[in-house]
Amino acid sequence: MPKPFSTQPELFVTSADLEHPSLQGLDEAEAVLDWAKLEHLLIGIYASKTGRPSYPLLTLLRASLLGIWYRLSDVELAQTLFRDLLFRKFCHLELGGDVPDASTIGRFRQKLVDADLWEQLLGEVNRQLEVKHIIMTEGRINIIDATPIEAAQSGPGKGVGGQPKRDPEAGWHVKADSRGNMKSTYGYSTDTGVNEDGFIHRQTVTPGNAHDSTERDTLLLGDEVALYANAAFSSRATRKKLESFGIEDQVQRKGYRGHPLSAADVIRNDKIAVTRSGGERPFATYKSRYGLARTRLMGLVRNMTFYGLAAIAHNIQKGARFLFLYGLLDAEQVDKCAQNQKISNETQQISRRTTRKHVVLREIHT
Repeated sequence: MPKPFSTQPELFVTSADLEHPSLQGLDEAEAVLDWAKLEHLLIGIYASKTGRPSYPLLTLLRASLLGIWYRLSDVELAQTLFRDLLFRKFCHLELGGDVPDASTIGRFRQKLVDADLWEQLLGEVNRQLEVKHIIMTEGRINIIDATPIEAAQSGPGKGVGGQPKRDPEAGWHVKADSRGNMKSTYGYSTDTGVNEDGFIHRQTVTPGNAHDSTERDTLLLGDEVALYANAAFSSRATRKKLESFGIEDQVQRKGYRGHPLSAADVIRNDKIAVTRSGGERPFATYKSRYGLARTRLMGLVRNMTFYGLAAIAHNIQKGARFLFLYGLLDAEQVDKCAQNQKISNETQQISRRTTRKHVVLREIHT
């Protein structure tokens, strides 16, 4: 039986104290969403109407996001909630009161796993950002990509009862690095679809040995004007799929034995790479800022939810930054942005057709 988030006692500090600049670092994250609608999605997690009241669901969700933003373990997060006024303010925890311990935070995350709620939460976050025109839907593109994540237990040792310590649901991800050397990682693959601003539309997690292209349909939105992807997604089936949806094909081509890339395809790939590289920004955030180059949990479903929370944290943080820099757009500004996006898409299409035509003519003359 959860306590209501909105009826907790006030912090035992004055309003003037709460306005101190050092306690305003999360105000944009507070303001960018209607958090009550996220709470509504969480209602069923603790369905019992009897027993000792649990912490408010939004307190636990916000605490989980803080753990990702500040790259804290559950133990470190519980300690920081106890002593940090900024964290208490964001989670609506009164001074002198109890704070969730590490086991409570872990059980809440497991409840999210059991209820498979992360996609609904991400969808609601994105819906609200779209309503506020922080995420633009008119003429949007979709950039899909994947990155390997090392498993928390990836070594060859054995544990209790002689069972392997290695995460049994992970797999080997083998890929050439930027220098052409083959690199093997035992773990998982995080696959995302993002827009040109880096907001994550969709995400999934697979064992490391699953090919990137298997998640193509999961990441497709269906209403994007163009799909950008690397050569791993290049296939006749992909081109046919995009054509059936009326989506412009901006998937890089790949050569085959005896059929190397033409000069036109090389130039085309280079132009696509400029936009496609934006799909790698969330991975840089995950690994460098959130400390998620290695999983914290064992098992596919648990990591699916944990990296789903990371996607939610990423979009809220990016949305809060947009709100801070630009504020909310009025109707006239929205129309202007949509018109500029349409012109940009049309210009890019003309540029791509012109470049390809020039390359083909050059090949003919040479």
